[in-house]
Amino acid sequence: MASSPAASAFTETIRVRFSETDGQGVVFNGSYPVYADAALDAWMERAMGVEWTKNVGRALCVAASSTWEFKRSAKFMDRLAVKCSVVRWGTTSFDVAYDGTLEPNGEACFAGRVTYVCVSDETRRPVPVPGDMKAALSGTTTTTTARSRL
Repeated sequence: MASSPAASAFTETIRVRFSETDGQGVVFNGSYPVYADAALDAWMERAMGVEWTKNVGRALCVAASSTWEFKRSAKFMDRLAVKCSVVRWGTTSFDVAYDGTLEPNGEACFAGRVTYVCVSDETRRPVPVPGDMKAALSGTTTTTTARSRL
């Protein structure tokens, strides 16, 4: 049974690197989901801690589907605020909505939604969403600043 999440969100600010742009000088469309993934990693780290995120979280939650809408191009050295929020909790899965905006004006750049399924590390079969993760992602509202992604 799916449930509605509590109001919570996390925003990670990312600076566009030259290697993420194409020959036209704009961000390659395949980079936006990578930005979203980086924002989710940062949120998980903030909510659950580094060790949990490295040793449990990334093996536990796998992407099952995603959709993306591109609204405006970002360019080299632009700053993108990538907001992520859980918009649906299921028994073994959850959906995260992503909204990327250009800073400092807040102009919409991209939006996406990813369905993650929690799986057993041993069997790779679906397992219930861990209660501690659900609680942590339902109660966190934070923003971070741009950081190096070397």
